[in-house]
Amino acid sequence: MASNIDMISLLQSKFGEKIQIQPGVSGTASIVANNGLHHDVLAEMIAADEKTGIVAMTGLDFGQTLGVYYHVRTAKPFFTIKAEVPKADPKIRSVVDIHPGARFHELEVTDLFGVVFVGNEYDGHFVLSENWPDGVYPLRKDVDPTKVKLVPTPEREANLPAEGRQVKIIIGPQHPALLEPEKFSVTVDGETVTKVEPRIGYVHRGIEKSTESRTYLQDIYLVERVCGICNPAHAYGFVGAVEKILKPDVPERARYLRVIALELNRLHSHLLVLGHAGLEIGYETVFQYFWRDREPIMDLIELTSGNRVYGSLITVGGVRRDITAEQIPKIKSVLNDLRGKIPFYRKIYLDEPTIRLRMKEVGILSREDALKLSVVGPIARGSGVDIDVRKDIPYEAYGEIPFKEIVYPDGDVWARMNVRMDEVEESLNILDYALDHLPSGPIRVDVARSVPVGEAVCSLEAPRGELFYFVKSNGTDMPERVKIRTPTFANIPSFLKTAIGESIADIPSNFVSLDPCFSCTDR
Repeated sequence: MASNIDMISLLQSKFGEKIQIQPGVSGTASIVANNGLHHDVLAEMIAADEKTGIVAMTGLDFGQTLGVYYHVRTAKPFFTIKAEVPKADPKIRSVVDIHPGARFHELEVTDLFGVVFVGNEYDGHFVLSENWPDGVYPLRKDVDPTKVKLVPTPEREANLPAEGRQVKIIIGPQHPALLEPEKFSVTVDGETVTKVEPRIGYVHRGIEKSTESRTYLQDIYLVERVCGICNPAHAYGFVGAVEKILKPDVPERARYLRVIALELNRLHSHLLVLGHAGLEIGYETVFQYFWRDREPIMDLIELTSGNRVYGSLITVGGVRRDITAEQIPKIKSVLNDLRGKIPFYRKIYLDEPTIRLRMKEVGILSREDALKLSVVGPIARGSGVDIDVRKDIPYEAYGEIPFKEIVYPDGDVWARMNVRMDEVEESLNILDYALDHLPSGPIRVDVARSVPVGEAVCSLEAPRGELFYFVKSNGTDMPERVKIRTPTFANIPSFLKTAIGESIADIPSNFVSLDPCFSCTDR
């Protein structure tokens, strides 16, 4: 399997001067590949490393041209393939023929920037509302979204009922099983699902655009509002990218405090979905137990950050709040109490007949399909794909803390939920280690308000999987471009595949196993 040096050498030997390598830019390196070479470069990378996949795509407005950046994960190193197209005729070859996981990413760039991906065209809007005018692309620099005049919502054939024996069942945007508004049109033949059509964007808030008119400090609070559940992860994703440009000497104590914040967040998120999964299959007792034991973790989040939901703890240069010596015994007491309950919960998920009946061999995603679709987090690890940013590209103090990477080969709902169950215990181990080895010293260093010209990416393992941020600076106190790719955005394509051929009754358990967050997805 190719290392970062091997991959760069491989591409240079294959393409020579047709591409340009930018070491250390937006990952291990950026590869400038114009004139359609982006497709060939990605194909070579996939052939060399099976874990190669599209993590995210960023559109950029350079004036006369539009930038199309493919952010690519491999087994270890991270690369960005860069291409440009003329704004007057923004067409570029799609890569979905070699990597189906790129489909959603390309469609989003089409909707927001107007780039046409030949081979992956789309009728209508993908993330924008149906009454958004055609030909207006909100993330271009010359568009002021506040001055856009909306148009009457068109009627589209996708909303018509299916023909013959098939029936189309609309789930959402308002539905008892969906706490947030998204829409899935499910076509069934009898009780068997034959097709799923997604429609995202119902809670799109234009956060990426909004970051461009706010300072970096204001943007930390703004990106936290992407998600009420995993907001520390979003704060770190943005801050981590900015720090790669600024290069502050973040204190070691702050790095450990960040890990503590991120793992408390993982605990409360995993306990939330483990309980919610019980609710979706009618097992309300499981829901009540897990949410009961999630409450003390929420109390710890409030204790360590000052707030129960939006902690606003992580900032550029460190953290805003310390953990005192008097707080550590209280924290460990709560963690130990939860640890004592894990055998009971694990027995439920391993042996309880109701859970096995509704989750075992339901929603099977093969390892091959997981790689092709570039799914992340427990979805990938539940299909035997051993990817975890904390292990693959350690950040903060994760490289110093021992923990197991949880992988199940089964690929079904049961496997995905058990990955999370086991990760609860690993999070407890990480927290214990971090508290026992918490370095002394300061928790923050001062940084400049303006950020030098540059660009950087930051990936981290959020509770739902890899969360990605790209930040491009222009030398001022406001960013030029911020790109956010959330885990649910990467994982929805897997549901569109695993639901096919299964019973309509299995959709709730299959879908909840993604642990979907639509506020995150839409941004």
